[in-house]
Amino acid sequence: MRRVLVFFLGVVGVVAASVSVLVLNPQLAARMFFGTDSGPVDLRLSRSYRVPAADPKTKAVVAAATHFLGSLDDNQRQAATYAFDDNVQRSNWSNFPEGMVPRGGLQLRALSDSQRANLQTLLAELLSEDGVRNIDHQLAAEDTLISGDRLGVMKYGSEFYCVAFLGTPSTSEPWMFQFGGHHLAINVTVFGPDVSFSPMLTGGQPLHMSHEGEDIYIARKEVVAAQAFMDSLTEDQKKVAIRADRTIGLLLGPGGYGRVVEPEGIKGSNLTDVQKARLLGVITARLGFINDDDFAVKMETVAAGIDDTYFGWWGPQDALGAAYFRVTGPSLVLEYSPQNGADGPGHAHSIYRNPRNDYGSAWIGVAAG
Repeated sequence: MRRVLVFFLGVVGVVAASVSVLVLNPQLAARMFFGTDSGPVDLRLSRSYRVPAADPKTKAVVAAATHFLGSLDDNQRQAATYAFDDNVQRSNWSNFPEGMVPRGGLQLRALSDSQRANLQTLLAELLSEDGVRNIDHQLAAEDTLISGDRLGVMKYGSEFYCVAFLGTPSTSEPWMFQFGGHHLAINVTVFGPDVSFSPMLTGGQPLHMSHEGEDIYIARKEVVAAQAFMDSLTEDQKKVAIRADRTIGLLLGPGGYGRVVEPEGIKGSNLTDVQKARLLGVITARLGFINDDDFAVKMETVAAGIDDTYFGWWGPQDALGAAYFRVTGPSLVLEYSPQNGADGPGHAHSIYRNPRNDYGSAWIGVAAG
């Protein structure tokens, strides 16, 4: 009996020690149970760049970025800036909260009101009104999740969202801007007049909330557009578009750099003009977060490849926002992945990647040099 008791107490001690280690090392727990350690982006940068002359939009973005950085003190600026070739920070984003996945960069809670206003000005230059509104809604949603966690395992709240720069904002050299946190990652690579927003993580939790007197559904525009596209298909076309009756998770989320996703679903060349327009509407709902200037350039490329663009659907058809869908084209992959609970999709993960120019690789990678 005594041996059994000693053995039992030993097991309890080992379990308690293991739990303590995981509690004190939330990043280790996140890696073990959720596979959050994706490692640095495997992107070999060129040694020199032929950067085209900047256009007015880039000049305005650089001016706003420079003004924001100039408003920081030395310690803040050091926290916010990284070398342009820092591939660890380049890939340092996730759908998980701070604590489980430390972002690096300068947290919002370290900014004064005037500094936050300067950051808002920069975001307004980079993004459209819809893009800024999406961030506003995501931060408001995040603040509903504050749980009082004092152990650092789950750091919910907009105060933990981070801003970072790789390189120095410039019209003649490449640089990168990052902003994000739980369920949000804005990764912008600037190369003269050219700007890449890939990869971009949106989504949110909770999707439904009351904000400033309005009932908000964060992902409404994109799920309504996807449903409208599905509704435009014939029964035979739906048989091609619908891949399964259950949802799936993101394929190109954090750590997805360089991963190839084969197109599935119905092909653009098999759609009518009206259906193609609705498919472009699905794409616009997401890429419409980008400022008007860069959005117009991107959509011109997307429209030119619409015949080689596929749309696939995984999940139910009778519940708005409850199905996973994917758009796969020559210059983009969009995924929308709802996380369905007992009361429906409580939150969602949405990703945009440009397989030809993720992180601006077409401009800054060794092949581009």
